[in-house]
Amino acid sequence: MKINFCHSNIKLEFVKTKEGRINLLYCGLKDKRHPVIKSDLYNYYPFIELGYVEDKNGGYRSSQQYLKGYGLAHQYVSHKIVENERGKELILVTRNEDLEVETHYLIYHNCNALSSYNIVKNIAKKPINLTYISSFHQLGVLPINDKNAYVHYATNGWYVEAQWQCKPLKDVGLFAGLNYTSMKRFCLNNNGTWSTKEFLPMMVLENRKKKTATLVQIENNGSWHLEIGDCIGQVYLAASGPELLDNSWLKILKPGETFESVHATLSFAEDFEGTIQEITKARRIMRRDSLDHKNLPVIFNDYMHALWDTQTTDQILPLVDIASEVGCQGFCIDAGWFSVGNKWWTSIGEWKEEPSNFPNGGFKGVIDYIKSKGMFGGMWIEIEEIGINSPILKDIKDDWFFQINGEKILVNNRYQLNFANEEVYQHALDVIDRLVNLYHINYLKIDYNVDFGIGNSYNSDSLGDGLLKHNRAYIKWLNEVMDKYPNLTIENCASGGCRMDAEILKYCPIQSTSDQVNYRLYPYIATNVFTICPPEQAAVWSYPLNDMEKIMPTDEVVVMNMCNAMLGRIHLASYINKLPNNQLELIKEGVRYYKSLVEFKKTALPIYPIGTAKYFGKEVVGGLKNGDKIVLGVWNTSNKPRTVKVKLEKYHATKVQVGYPKSLGTKFEFDKETKVFSVTFDENYGGRIFEINIEE
Repeated sequence: MKINFCHSNIKLEFVKTKEGRINLLYCGLKDKRHPVIKSDLYNYYPFIELGYVEDKNGGYRSSQQYLKGYGLAHQYVSHKIVENERGKELILVTRNEDLEVETHYLIYHNCNALSSYNIVKNIAKKPINLTYISSFHQLGVLPINDKNAYVHYATNGWYVEAQWQCKPLKDVGLFAGLNYTSMKRFCLNNNGTWSTKEFLPMMVLENRKKKTATLVQIENNGSWHLEIGDCIGQVYLAASGPELLDNSWLKILKPGETFESVHATLSFAEDFEGTIQEITKARRIMRRDSLDHKNLPVIFNDYMHALWDTQTTDQILPLVDIASEVGCQGFCIDAGWFSVGNKWWTSIGEWKEEPSNFPNGGFKGVIDYIKSKGMFGGMWIEIEEIGINSPILKDIKDDWFFQINGEKILVNNRYQLNFANEEVYQHALDVIDRLVNLYHINYLKIDYNVDFGIGNSYNSDSLGDGLLKHNRAYIKWLNEVMDKYPNLTIENCASGGCRMDAEILKYCPIQSTSDQVNYRLYPYIATNVFTICPPEQAAVWSYPLNDMEKIMPTDEVVVMNMCNAMLGRIHLASYINKLPNNQLELIKEGVRYYKSLVEFKKTALPIYPIGTAKYFGKEVVGGLKNGDKIVLGVWNTSNKPRTVKVKLEKYHATKVQVGYPKSLGTKFEFDKETKVFSVTFDENYGGRIFEINIEE
């Protein structure tokens, strides 16, 4: 028996073996040909992998998350297909003597993407110790020894977010030296509360000759595991949340209890760029609706290259005035409003304003002043941590915090609150209630500046279990806050982009993309982040006046800063009130142009005509495509004048014109015959935004 599940342009092909097992023979674009698999190889194609201590059927001999017992010894029970407003879903039920599993595949309407997860139920009469549960599993994504097969993955880190690598399989150690398996695996892995501190939870597997590409993303705001390996000449893909071997995760499932895996989403196309476009469509379908996404307002934040962490009324009000003048729609007061000077790091946790910072009218007076200037007011908070000098620490029980063997975990003079504790959860709700009702804010920047490692052992089956319970409680808390205050916009930040995962992006309408303080380096990040974050959610700093440089900026410096943020969300900053009028006009022009792109941006898809940006490269080119129009950013990132050439043949370009700035001269040429577009920068470093007409 075969089960074929097709929707949009995606096909899943399952087969039921004579032993009663179900195997996944194909998952991908339905118009792509795939090899016929012989029946004697079916058992190498499990669609689910489960690891548990009590399993007596395990067939694997290595660290690979492949050929575990459940995939080899389960029985098919049933399947059904249902449809909802998001897409069409296949639900498969299987079981063995210990566990019953409900596997979900949801193929979305109008895009080539599907989401996958598993729900496991203990049907035994004894507890089961789960050590691994796949979110998605497939053998046959690529042939192992094909020179046209590549793996794409993105390193991530503080100041250096979303840096994509592309390597042949052999260069990550994957090649078949034996017909069966090499036992080698190539892994991306994360441990801790910063979900993206080293890698983005994504991978793209591409066959350039056959023009097939598969993207997978894991959706968890903590630990996760992603690996590829080989068997019988094929590459398997294993995506999951935390597991025992790499993440110290073990879950004790009592008789009758269920556990739902972390979710994963895949997209399919002919190349890397296409998978990014399809996953962008899916992310928009998956995420929570937000008022913020209706207008994509320009935010001024007083932190970067301005007040940093020493906010006072006298310092804030001039920035409010200039933010309103240049056209900003919101103003966010950042770290330090609750402490004297810059002592906020170890004192966080009470979330009460420091009276000496706001002597006349208090903090509320500043928020009221912001509103009087036609902007909404916002504030910064770091709700998940308590500093060692916080006045409330003496009144908090130890069980509020992450622990290992009864000892509170201390990292960089901070303790981590455990949102899985009901008292902590309620405390955090009470803090938001007080701030919203006292100050009438409409914007909340939630930062998170310390990673607390592998997990929490208190009231948990394992360190990884404690962390996952906290992660899920935090997501529940976010949703409860937004349900209660639908006019409140929440920005997610973790030292910039250190918690920039697809799970948290389902709920927070704005994501901080980086803490990068050098505008010359931000272009390497500014368009690359669209691979993980839809452009309308990607907050990019624009700081035309760099207070680390003791000279006034040139016009080109101002323009480059505005270009950096133009394709995402402008988070304007720095002492722009010190700039001359002609440079303020460049900022105003940039804000006006950004606002003209709002409707275009909401459904636009990322493009990378010369590939994703590479740190220290001499040029960056990236843009957004929607209908018959492309808005393209071009940057000179070298330390000398340069001409940047871009081939636009793939996009069927017909016309190119300057988008921003129109008030400064721009040297560019477009050859209608060859479709080659070139931009000449007469100065070292610079940026421009262009509008390109294309044939659909």
